[in-house]
Amino acid sequence: MLLFNSNYEVGVFKRLSENNELVMDVGQEEYTLTLSDEEMDDLEQHLVNQENLLVPFHKKTKELILNTEPNYDEEEMEELMNISEGAGDHGED
Repeated sequence: MLLFNSNYEVGVFKRLSENNELVMDVGQEEYTLTLSDEEMDDLEQHLVNQENLLVPFHKKTKELILNTEPNYDEEEMEELMNISEGAGDHGED
């Protein structure tokens, strides 16, 4: 669980510019951050997980707080579990 205090705000993803630059609005300010390739991958995963354009941001350190854990669809997981259970039945004679 991510706890927020006065050092954290939620930024709104605006665009990616050339050279891996993230442009986002935080409050009334626009921030431009240059991201590494790894940070770009993490940002992409975060945006997919959240299904929105909100990015938690630490104002003092200028760090993004990203959710990069895989996000599994409950129906897909149930389907995979059913397939897995059915596979065991086919192996028995």
